[in-house]
Amino acid sequence: MTVTELDVLDVGPPGPARPRRAIPKPVQVSVVVAVLVGLAGWVLALTQPWSSGGPTPTGLRLLTDGPGGLTWVDVDTGTRARVTDATAGSELGGGVEATVVGSGVLVQYPSNDQVFADSVVSYDENGTPGPVGEADLVIPSSPSSVWLVVDAEPPTNGGAALASAYGSWRSKVFSVPAGLEVRGATTDGLVALRGVFRGQNLLLWDPQLQEKIRSLGRVIGVREVSDRYALVSTGCLTTGCSTAMIDVSTGERTDVVTPSGWFDVSTPRLVPSMAGVAVVVKNELGDTALAVGRPDELSIVEDLQPVLGSQALAGPDGWLVVPLEGGDVVVWREGVDTEDTTRVQLAPDERAVGVSG
Repeated sequence: MTVTELDVLDVGPPGPARPRRAIPKPVQVSVVVAVLVGLAGWVLALTQPWSSGGPTPTGLRLLTDGPGGLTWVDVDTGTRARVTDATAGSELGGGVEATVVGSGVLVQYPSNDQVFADSVVSYDENGTPGPVGEADLVIPSSPSSVWLVVDAEPPTNGGAALASAYGSWRSKVFSVPAGLEVRGATTDGLVALRGVFRGQNLLLWDPQLQEKIRSLGRVIGVREVSDRYALVSTGCLTTGCSTAMIDVSTGERTDVVTPSGWFDVSTPRLVPSMAGVAVVVKNELGDTALAVGRPDELSIVEDLQPVLGSQALAGPDGWLVVPLEGGDVVVWREGVDTEDTTRVQLAPDERAVGVSG
C-alpha cells in the first residue's frame, strides 16, 4: 500500500507550536526612530517654521494699467509681461475696457461707429491674442467663458450670447428686451435692472426661456455682480449711499454696516470667497484700515493702511489686493499675518485693475 502525502499530513497529533522569533532590540529602536523622524518631517512640511516672517507664496498675477498699456505682474517674483499697448480707463486717458477671465484677459476696443458694439479680443496667459466677438459689456461666466452683451436701443431689443473666452465657440444670440438692462450674470441666469432711476427692480433673467426667474426687490443701482452675489445701492443722501449685498440664488439681502468707530471712505467690493465684502474705512484719528467679512459683521484688519478712496480687488482663493500710499499694493487674505504679506511695487501712474490665479 502506497502512503500518499495527504496520509502523512493526517497521521498523528499536531506537534508542539514553534516559538515566535523575537525582534532584536536594536531593530525595534531603529523602527521607532524612523517613525518619529517621518512624523517630524510631516509636521515641519505643514507648518514650515523656516518661512515665518517671509512673504507667503500667492501664485497670483496682477493685471496693471499704466501709460505703457496693460501688463501682467507676477506677485511672487515681480516678473512682468506686456499684454497690449492699449491703456484702460479715463483716469489714464485710455479708452479700452479690460476684464480678467481665468488666466487671461479680454479687452474691449471701442468701435469708431456708434452703430456697432466694441470689438472684443482675448489675450491668453501667454499673451496670444484672438478675436472673440462684439459687445458693450463682457461678463465672466466661468474661467473659460463669458457673456457678450449688446445694449438695447429702445424700441430695439438688445442681445446676449455665451461664448468661449478664447473665441473657439459661441451660443446663439438671445434677445434681451429693450426695457431690461443687464448688469451681471450667475450660473442661473442674467442679473438685470428693469424700470427708471430710483424705481428700478432687480431681477434674475433666463435668456433662453425669455422669462423672469426671481425678483430681487427695488434698488437704486448695481455696483457689482460676482459669483452668486450682487452689490447694490439702496439709497443715497448728501453724506453718501447705503449699500447691500444680495444673494441672487435666495433673494437674501444684507445691509453693509461699518464697524463702530469707523466710517467708509470708499465703495465696498464683493469678496465671494467669504460671502462678504471688503471696504476701506477710516476712524476719527484719520487712520485707515480694511474692513472685511459678512456685510453686517465686518472685522478690521490690523496694520493694513490702504489709501483713502481706494478699493480692494478680490482674487482667487480669498486673496485681496489692497492699494497703499505711494501707489504700491499689498496682497493679503484671512489667516495670513500682515507681516507675511507680499508688497508689489508698481510704476508711477500704474494701478492694479485685475487679479488672476
